[in-house]
Amino acid sequence: MTDVISMPTEINGQYPDIIVRLQGAGGAELLHGQTTADFKNLGAGDVRYAAFCDPKGRVLADVRAVVISDTEILLRGRAPVIEHLSAHLKPFLMFARATMTPTDWCISTESTERRASVATLEYEADALSAVVIPGGEGFSERWTPPSATQPNTAQTDLSYFEFQAARARIETETIGAFLPQDLNFDLNGTVSFSKGCYTGQEIIARLHYRGTPKRRLHSASTTKEASPGQVLRNAEGQAVGSVVNVWPHQVLIELKPDAAAGIVYLDNTDSTLNEIARCHDHGGTS
Repeated sequence: MTDVISMPTEINGQYPDIIVRLQGAGGAELLHGQTTADFKNLGAGDVRYAAFCDPKGRVLADVRAVVISDTEILLRGRAPVIEHLSAHLKPFLMFARATMTPTDWCISTESTERRASVATLEYEADALSAVVIPGGEGFSERWTPPSATQPNTAQTDLSYFEFQAARARIETETIGAFLPQDLNFDLNGTVSFSKGCYTGQEIIARLHYRGTPKRRLHSASTTKEASPGQVLRNAEGQAVGSVVNVWPHQVLIELKPDAAAGIVYLDNTDSTLNEIARCHDHGGTS
């Protein structure tokens, strides 16, 4: 079963992330069969970025997952995207005898150079009081329940760090719009090509082994307001990509590689994108 997800307040034109709890002995198996990441043989503290896709390989949601125990996994994702995902997963949750419920946990972030492959699970009086995920993309995350002591260090919005790392996110407007390769998910560890079958795997693997992605993730700057899903056009008016994520005066876009060298317009405006740069597999931009 799933609970109704309460929408947090919109920030910077987009909803922030929430933490949901996946519980049940079949939780990891469900994620292994429904996402692009490998969830086999994981232990407490293991971390995965993962994408849920439809049968055509289009991304429905992206999450960051932390294994708490054999029967509990915490997932971080955009609130409205998780709401949509909950409805999509309802029959699979019933089959796996698992539940996915929203929490009111807090998410804080800070810049760090520390790297680690697993998260630190902190406990107070035998109750989980914090999940600390070291960086690898220049920032660390701390997830805490409301009852826990909150950090008193200066915090920066999670979206800022994700922009700096060129970590693309699915927004409400782009659910089902992109292939993982459009967002560099095949380059940054979100997709495992060594695991077994999962929903959308055939399309995603075929493109990886036999084809060339038609679009790749780029960053750019803009002087006009943009919105996720907004179409991008070249000087001839042809669609060459679309907006993925927005940040004040910055955008992440999926774009035909040969279009980056020309003029790219935001659809229905006379505004062009500036400083277009290809995002590399380490998350940054050229």
